[in-house]
Amino acid sequence: MPGNITQEDSRIVTYSGSSTARNFTLGQDMQSYEFLHRSTTTDQNDPMLTEANPMLLQATLQHVVVNFTPDGGREIFVNGEPSGDVDPDSAGLLTDWDDSFALVLGNETDGESPWEGAIRMLAIHNRALTAEQVAANYDVGVGQKFFLLFSVSHLVDMPESFIVFEVSQFDNYGYLFSNPFFISLDETQSPSGIPLKGMRIGINGREVVVGQSFANLDLTLNASDYVAGSGQPLSRLGTVLALEEGPENDQFFLTFEEIGVYGDPREDGPIPTLPPATGSTEFSIIGLKTFDEINASMSKVTSIPVTEPGVVSTFTKVKQQLPTVENIQGFLSSQQMAVTQMAIQYCDVLVSDQDRRSAFFPGFDFFENASTAFDAAGQAQVTGPLLSRFVGEDLDTQPSNVAIEDELGTLMTKLSSCSGDCEEGRTETIVKASCAAVLGSAVTLIQ
Repeated sequence: MPGNITQEDSRIVTYSGSSTARNFTLGQDMQSYEFLHRSTTTDQNDPMLTEANPMLLQATLQHVVVNFTPDGGREIFVNGEPSGDVDPDSAGLLTDWDDSFALVLGNETDGESPWEGAIRMLAIHNRALTAEQVAANYDVGVGQKFFLLFSVSHLVDMPESFIVFEVSQFDNYGYLFSNPFFISLDETQSPSGIPLKGMRIGINGREVVVGQSFANLDLTLNASDYVAGSGQPLSRLGTVLALEEGPENDQFFLTFEEIGVYGDPREDGPIPTLPPATGSTEFSIIGLKTFDEINASMSKVTSIPVTEPGVVSTFTKVKQQLPTVENIQGFLSSQQMAVTQMAIQYCDVLVSDQDRRSAFFPGFDFFENASTAFDAAGQAQVTGPLLSRFVGEDLDTQPSNVAIEDELGTLMTKLSSCSGDCEEGRTETIVKASCAAVLGSAVTLIQ
């Protein structure tokens, strides 16, 4: 179950010796599954992607099977169905596999390709599965399934009568209720004209507010639809209910609007009226840059490549905190923190490299003590390049250069106020802080 659809080059399961040597790897590349493997005809680092359906991978529980045969090559199935992709490589043999490699879940052997998600079950077979076997395994599902029996004998005047659900723990947060049917364990019995209407599920003493897929049920239990030993199906629907206390402690019950001679009719409440429209219906012409646009913008203005190891590491960590949509109304404080971390990393790489910082801040003496380096001339040598490289020109929504210079001047003056000489390296730190203050502001985030 992928944790999100923004992960790139993430390893779900790998049987490998390093990031470049493997027997096989199943990974995630945003909304695609990728499978890499070693054979006599394939490059172990060229993936087969699920490209026929570009959004096949979803952040939900999915059943994924990868087959390999010497004559057919690789084939990927998702939720019991072939992905529709054709192996780009010719088929071969697995005689080159290395049995000294390690089987790793959720990462690569070097720890540099973490995957966020949950694996409910992993199986490795010594032969390829047929399409029918894949579909059968998918239908069975993952994890334990139970028949949950609710006695209704006292309501329908029919001995040993139950309404039965097929129930499984869907994920760490919910239960899947599906395929309800009515049955009597006394095979000599069969129903006759028993009405059943408006069935709802309750948990721990109260009806569930959402997920009542069977509330519209309206049928009659009849001998013509009933089969001794297997019962009468009630619905083909299923529903997911939130887990509360866990499988060991959660207790369920059913309620009915009508069953047998008993009734508890429900009246639909009044349809709520829409509140009066308030405010403007116009949308802001100002938007946010998304995570990849922010990264690209910071790289462009600092001339630090996005492939810089420190940048890659920070971007991987904070990527999910960065904005994913351009709507400025969805901006969160956590997103600003992620932008700030990216800005700090880019500025750290820029200022820590003597050649890069000399080209970016010409004339500024990074080796001068901070207590004297940030006089009026020194501040100008820092703020000038930051304004010219980071801040746009003639935009209606931007602050004036004078206002930015004043803020940066206040920051540099405060940070360089030491009792006596400042410690070694403080000059460099102050320039990094000034750089990050501008780079991590709206000049990078807004478009």
